[in-house]
Amino acid sequence: MSKKEKLLAEAQKLLQKGLTDKAIKIYQEALALDPQDQRVRQRLAELLIRVNRLEDARTEFLAVGKALATNGFYLKAIAVYKQIEKLFPDDITITLTLASLNEQHGLVAQAMAEYKKAFEYFERTENMAEAVTVLQSMQKTDPQNVNIRLKLAEVLHQLGRLDEAYQVFTALAGLVAERRDEASFRRLVQRVSQLFPDKGDVARVVLEQQIDEGNGEQAAQLLHSLLKSDPQQLWVWKLLLLAYDRLDNSGKLKATCQHFIKFFPAELAPREQLIRCQLLEQDAEAVVLQLEAAEKSFIAANAAPRLKELYLELEKLLPIDVRVIKGLIRACRACGEHEAADQFAAKISSLASLSGSKRQQPAQQEQPAAAPAAEPEVEFDLPLEMEPEAVPQQPQAAVPQPAAPETAEPKVAPSQPANELYEIEIELDLDDDAPAPPASAVQTVSTENWFDTVSDIFDSVDTAPGKVKYGAGLESGDSQSHYDLGMAFREMGLFDEALTEFRQAADDPARRVECLIQQGACLRDKGDFARAESALQSLLAAPGLSLEEASAIKYELALTCEACGRASDAARMYGEIEAANPAFRDVKTRLQQAGDGSDGFDFDEDDLLDFELK
Repeated sequence: MSKKEKLLAEAQKLLQKGLTDKAIKIYQEALALDPQDQRVRQRLAELLIRVNRLEDARTEFLAVGKALATNGFYLKAIAVYKQIEKLFPDDITITLTLASLNEQHGLVAQAMAEYKKAFEYFERTENMAEAVTVLQSMQKTDPQNVNIRLKLAEVLHQLGRLDEAYQVFTALAGLVAERRDEASFRRLVQRVSQLFPDKGDVARVVLEQQIDEGNGEQAAQLLHSLLKSDPQQLWVWKLLLLAYDRLDNSGKLKATCQHFIKFFPAELAPREQLIRCQLLEQDAEAVVLQLEAAEKSFIAANAAPRLKELYLELEKLLPIDVRVIKGLIRACRACGEHEAADQFAAKISSLASLSGSKRQQPAQQEQPAAAPAAEPEVEFDLPLEMEPEAVPQQPQAAVPQPAAPETAEPKVAPSQPANELYEIEIELDLDDDAPAPPASAVQTVSTENWFDTVSDIFDSVDTAPGKVKYGAGLESGDSQSHYDLGMAFREMGLFDEALTEFRQAADDPARRVECLIQQGACLRDKGDFARAESALQSLLAAPGLSLEEASAIKYELALTCEACGRASDAARMYGEIEAANPAFRDVKTRLQQAGDGSDGFDFDEDDLLDFELK
């Protein structure tokens, strides 16, 4: 036996005699021999609590927790820090450490609960700089949480950190835009306009960014929403064209161009875009009509080179059409390319000489142009009352001219009052006040009532006030983490927390029975023997239990009977297990000890440390 083992054995004897102070000194000697033995250090911390040396206990627990976290044992480290938190509930550094550990282990809901607690503390103590740091950590942990981003933006603005606040607001607007939440997007844009009147139209900035990032569908939906309220917003129409162009949606792009032209007949952009769509469709006659109608607009906008480019594309479709060649002559002269214009003029002369007479010009010059096939109507979602007055349709063979200014303004539905108050919620919505789900995470079985009985027993257990409750937002895949955390809490003697974790882990049908068994064991460890026995007996009546599951339930029942001093009932349970499953755990040894009339089990010091008996 090593010197450390001898010291631990001596300390155990001192504890049996009630000499805790002397046992603590022996444990300190043992720890000095092996400072890396975290079990000895944890046991020393627990003894220090017994004698009310809380600061010394805290030092030892912190060393244990740090060592566990460093080695990646996050769940065990969380259990240790929860023990410290019980001793020092107002120490916010422990809360932040717990938040970080939960985050590192992927337990987002638990991390957010701890961060929220820290934020409320800093807000209460008016330490807003630290409050911002916590909010930034929360945003990093849950980047899709709109409420947290909003709270962070508002706090930054209150602190005068305006550039940072504006960045968070615009990022939040982008997140809301991605979700196509029209109402929230409008309110948020209005809020930003109130706080930053010199920043221009934030909606435009955000939607341009959405289109650039490839979120054209979401942006288009919000742009449509803005047009419904006010179709006279020129920038909205331009962005809508850009969105559909990036999406390569020719049908919606053409429909948008046509509506755009109705509201803004002098604008060149929709006419040019419509022409390009028609060129792609090789609708040559439609392009001829549109180009002739838009020529003056191109020249007035100093866009003659683009006009020439479009005519050249059209020439590929109609290489000997006099209308196209004459259009090229006008475009070249507008560009100052007189030599090129003369060459195209010579081409017309050549065509005339080849024909020999005026009547032999291309047939389409003599006959009315065939009407182009009707294009399928593309739905464009604007209320009827927002349409401008209808423009009389012209015969298709005629060249359309730009719409003359109307004598009456287009009838537009009244938009929302510009001064409507924007009531913004800045409370953190982490569902703390939402109704809690049933404490037992198990599902009912319609044909049996045994499960309801077990759940009711566990649900009736009162947990101590102030215990952390981890709420919604957890995925079913977290059941393993909940189970492991429950085991760590149970080892630390945090039975209420362990019960909560086992209840949530029981959502997984594959570990449901094991989680219920662990809940029964926690009730026994808490000293609630009657409820533990009742729950385990009810669980034993479950249909379809495997031999291992039935043996485990009876084993826990036997331990419960022993804890109540009912040795004969415990021996009967062990006997039933041994008869059906003789290789189960240490049932043979326990049955022999129960038959010998022993009141307990004689563990050595290492066994006591393994079981972490309190």
